[in-house]
Amino acid sequence: MSASSLSDLLARQLPPGLAARARALLDTQAALDRVLPAALAGHVRVMQLETGVLSLACDSGAVASRLRHQTDALTARLGRHGTVVTTVRVSVNPELLARYTPPVEKAGLPPAALDGLAHLNAEIEDGPLKEALDRLLRHHRKG
Repeated sequence: MSASSLSDLLARQLPPGLAARARALLDTQAALDRVLPAALAGHVRVMQLETGVLSLACDSGAVASRLRHQTDALTARLGRHGTVVTTVRVSVNPELLARYTPPVEKAGLPPAALDGLAHLNAEIEDGPLKEALDRLLRHHRKG
């Protein structure tokens, strides 16, 4: 089931007022994502939009500080996209940061591939390719 069909299913189960409010917040978030500078995109979430007051949460203090300096321009750009905002409130919510995921251990090159590369390395002339193969073989054989 796709995310859009799941959201439509959930929207049909919600009381009509709540579903409309959720849809309005999603639309406001989409408009915000379109007008935010690239450096801030993905770091700011719409928390509430009520009577022209837009409440935003940022994942860090640095993002919040930068956003606070751009609220006038942000308000104007949102207005051009059809979202009427008179005041912007910015808060910090570190829970918006992506959770740490440990790096995935990747399997090294199989021994047969390393042997083939070593054979190739022994047969080619000195030059950048031979140097690159030397580094690759040292890297994969040191473990």
